[in-house]
Amino acid sequence: MRLRTVLITVLMVQLLLVGALLALAALMHINQIRVEEAEERRIHSYLLADELRQSSDDLTRFARSYVVTGEPRYEQYFLEILAIRNGDVPRPEGYEGVYWDLVVANQNASASMGPAASLRSRMLEAGFTNDEFDMLSESQNRSDALVRLEDVAMNAVKGRFDDGTGTFTREGAPDRDWAMELVHGQEYHQAKAAIMKPLGIFMGMIDHRTLTEINNLNVREAILHWVDSAIAVLLLLTTIISVWIIAVRVLRPVEHLADAAHRVSQGDLTTRAELTGGNEIAAFGRTFDMMVTSVQEKVSVIEEARANALEQASILEHERARSEKLLLNVLPAAIADRLKDGEDSIAESYPEVSVLFADIVGFTEMSERIGAKQVVDMLNEVFGILDELALSHGIEKIKTIGDCYMVVAGVPDRSPTHAQQIADFALDMKDAIDEYAQRSGRDFAMRTGVHTGTVVAGIVGTSKFAYDLWGDVVNIASRMESSSEPGYIQVSDTVKIRLQDDYVFQARGDVEIKGKGKMHTWYLTGRRKNA
Repeated sequence: MRLRTVLITVLMVQLLLVGALLALAALMHINQIRVEEAEERRIHSYLLADELRQSSDDLTRFARSYVVTGEPRYEQYFLEILAIRNGDVPRPEGYEGVYWDLVVANQNASASMGPAASLRSRMLEAGFTNDEFDMLSESQNRSDALVRLEDVAMNAVKGRFDDGTGTFTREGAPDRDWAMELVHGQEYHQAKAAIMKPLGIFMGMIDHRTLTEINNLNVREAILHWVDSAIAVLLLLTTIISVWIIAVRVLRPVEHLADAAHRVSQGDLTTRAELTGGNEIAAFGRTFDMMVTSVQEKVSVIEEARANALEQASILEHERARSEKLLLNVLPAAIADRLKDGEDSIAESYPEVSVLFADIVGFTEMSERIGAKQVVDMLNEVFGILDELALSHGIEKIKTIGDCYMVVAGVPDRSPTHAQQIADFALDMKDAIDEYAQRSGRDFAMRTGVHTGTVVAGIVGTSKFAYDLWGDVVNIASRMESSSEPGYIQVSDTVKIRLQDDYVFQARGDVEIKGKGKMHTWYLTGRRKNA
């Protein structure tokens, strides 16, 4: 069997076992959560049952206190307990604790906890079984019946008695003794016991249900632990097998091959690996032996090829230097370096740059008057002058389109003085073009526009690279040039504001700019003497 197949099979088995262990861990975690949820449900059930018991005890307490003392506040507490239990008013915070003990002791009562909800509705929401709910309901019903007896006793203290219809409209002498007998007599104690008996049964049912659920979950947990242990053992066995395979069938032959390769590297071309077997490493050993034999036969050919390679390397180095020079003529040096480092998508935002467009006035008519070669020679000479100026001012030539020349300052090397660099270039360019016109005897002038703002700069194209700019500042700079006058440098308010301390401007006024409407522009005319 191929070594690759054996290793992949073992690895896949290990991955499956690891996945099974992770799944078992998740199942055991879920099982533990269910155990905790069962305990939480039991505690919540106890709290509801205890609230029912506590409310019954509090009703008894305040009914007896009112019968003995006749203080109205005990009757008020009695009625508040009924209102809370019936959901007529919200439950106060801390109600399940010693709330009424603090109230009776004239401590401040807590604020309500939210919307009102009756005890019965909360029991319905707790998810009890029908039998459990019946027990709680029976206990509450008996407690409600006992409330009737307590109500009779408290009304007797006030001299009010049942008129036979269930209402206390019959007036009479207060009968405190009879009222005390009602809330302390044997009948009252039996009624209290009747309330507590279903509660005890309910708690036993809750314990039984919770215990059964937890036992089932524990059985499941034990099964999961057993399966987890079995999978861990299998994972250990497969790991041992994989280590043995790697040690015996991979590392040992590889070490033999490495030793043979070392002897060959020392010049002993008679060395052979001589590995046996049908796996990939044995096949590689046989290939290695064939390779050494071939090397023996071709040493002289390699030496000859080495000499040829040195000659070709010299040619390639020359071509590389030539290609790099051509690349630097097309792209900025920093961008060319990034391309050579492997970047294939270069685009950056520059928040502060200055863009200049310059155009030869009357170029089309001039081209019609002179020949094609003269046009090209003139453009080479003019743009050569501008290229030298751009280099001396540290600004970047972007492109030429026909007779249009475009440069930018602040790209790709960011510069805080980009506006001053462009202004100096524009003024020197104007002087250089005037000198060229005088020297050549041609009626020659350039129209120039400058704007400052934010651009995106980057490489476009895949076969013929071009470094270009995009953004509204480019469009406005182009419009500044196209709407300028021959021999003038037209700039926007943005440029003027940045340069007004060091340069001289002449207001041109509002100019209609295509796509922008009217814009206030200026002519840059020179530098201030004290700048």
